[in-house]
This record gives sequence, C-alpha cells and structure tokens, in this order.
Amino acid sequence: MLSCICAALSFAPTPLAGAAITPRGVYPIDAAFARRAAIPEMNELSLAATVVRDIAAVPTMYCLMSLNEYMTHRYFQHLEFNRPESLPWVKSIVARASGVPAAEQRVPGDGHVEHHAETYDDMSLKNDERWRANKAAKSLDDDVYRGTAFHWSATLIMTLQMLPSVLPTYALMGWSLPETMAILLPSMLVHAVVWNAIHPPMHGLPSVSLTDGCGTGAYAPGGKAFSEWLLGTRYAHWIYENHMGHHVLGGQCNYNVCCPLADHLLGTYVPTAQWQPKMRPLPLRAEVRGPVVSPAHVPQLPTREEYEAIKLLQRQMREQSGVAPVAIANGGTIIADAYSE
Repeated sequence: MLSCICAALSFAPTPLAGAAITPRGVYPIDAAFARRAAIPEMNELSLAATVVRDIAAVPTMYCLMSLNEYMTHRYFQHLEFNRPESLPWVKSIVARASGVPAAEQRVPGDGHVEHHAETYDDMSLKNDERWRANKAAKSLDDDVYRGTAFHWSATLIMTLQMLPSVLPTYALMGWSLPETMAILLPSMLVHAVVWNAIHPPMHGLPSVSLTDGCGTGAYAPGGKAFSEWLLGTRYAHWIYENHMGHHVLGGQCNYNVCCPLADHLLGTYVPTAQWQPKMRPLPLRAEVRGPVVSPAHVPQLPTREEYEAIKLLQRQMREQSGVAPVAIANGGTIIADAYSE
C-alpha cells in the first residue's frame, strides 16, 4: 500500500504547477501568483530572442547583398543568363509566370561586357584610336564613367532586386516592414558609396558626382577625404586585388566586388597568388584613359621580359604534364578583354 501511494505521488503535479497541499486538502494557487511567477522566465526568453535578432540584422543583410551582387554580376552583367544551361529553375519560374519559353528568355547587356573589353590587367582602360572607333567602345561614350559607376538608377534597381529575399527573411525574423526598410535602404546607400569610391577611380575614371549617384565626387561634402581614407584600409586593398583577379582571368571568377562572401561559398574565388602570374604587360604603344587610383602594394604588371619568361615556363610545365590548360572550375564564361583583337 505504501509503495502505491509513493508511486501515485511521484506523478502528481508539483505545488508550483497550480496546486498547494495544506493540512485540509489540496487547493489551487492564486492564478495571479502563477502568472507573476512565469513572467520573469518569459521576459528573459523574449529579451534573448530580441538580442539575437538585433545582432543578426546587419550580418543577414550583408549575406543577402553578397548573394545579390554575385547573381547580378555573373548572370546578368556577364549575360550568363542567356546561356541555355544557366539557371534553368529561374527560367522555369519565369516561363510559368510570363508564358515566355525558357529558350527565348534573354537579358539585355548594360555595357559591362564592353567594359571588360577595354580593361587591361592593371585596370587601366584602352584608349587608342583603333579602339575608340570600335562599336563596343562607342557604346560606352555616353557615360562619363563608362559603365563602372552605380548611378542612382542602378542603386534603385539593386534595391528592388533585394526585396524578394529581404522582405520574407526579415519578416520571419520578426521585423516589421518599416523596420526592414530602415535597415535595407541605408545598406544600399553604403554599398553604392563604397562601389563608387573605388570602382571608377580604379579604372582611371573620375569620382562619381552626387548628381550621378551616391558617390564621393562633386557636391559630396568630405568625399575626397573619405575616398583617401577608404583606399588606405585593408578592406579596400582586398577588394581591389579581388577585382583585379576578376579582370585578369577574363571574368571567370571573383564576382563579388564590395561584399565578398558568395564567391567563397560557391567555389568561384581565386586568390591573388593564383591569378597574379597570369598578368600581362601593356601592349606596345598602348594608350590609356587615365592613371588608375589604387591602394599601395597591389600587384603590378610584369615587364615584357618577365612575361615572356613566365609564358615559357608555363609552356614547359604543360608539355611535361601533357595536360592542356582548362577553364577555372565552377567559373563563369570567359569574356573579351582589352588584349583581344
């Protein structure tokens, strides 16, 4: 009998779970007291969740911006979307929504392929008479930044591109629409400022005026000082070198510019040590638009003697191994550069 009583008591609710045992019996605890006992624990959980959500807000936005930058650069600016084998799942969605068959879906160029076609390996822009008469070069003449800047229209387009990923992500995190936009819009402006402070000058072009985009040129208070400070940071040095590799390897890799991450995740990042030996000197009698503005200690072009020696060594290594050179694994399509005829 005693063992049965003990067993029954072991399964009985504890006093704090809603009942009190007194000499006269079992009575419910006051409901208000129970609520007060639970409030501290609930408040602690809510506070912890809020702190985690707040801390994750900026890193989450960075990740989404990196992915968007990668997709836009690789599949739309480089026109890889137009290749039959690219993004079949995206084309399937578009086909169902618009009725346009996947085989007929195309995106127009925005001058980026032409930008590659006039960029030498030191980031200077080809400017000889023969090139200036070329149709590709003329297509860039209407833009003083020759397709290298984030104009206000480009910032608007990228902001709209971010919405399908940002809105549901931040809604799931518990952010309201106004709160989400308060995080997104400043992030897009920072992205445009950094891009415009580094990308056009790295190709020997002027800083972007505020009348053209979110830049550090004309009408931007403190713009010059900010650009000089930015170029002195390790961050600017890294993204400058990373973008050099993108051009040196024909646009096959290093698609991130301001937000490095997606290349590392998707296997298209190539470090400096691998692409630097493939740099080519300027052609004889080359003419360029202007001196590039770069951080200190970035890779420099080899002399013609050094380049010929490197080519000879690489040729000998290929002959010894018997393996023909291949495109970069996971890399994109090789597009024209300034050394192409």
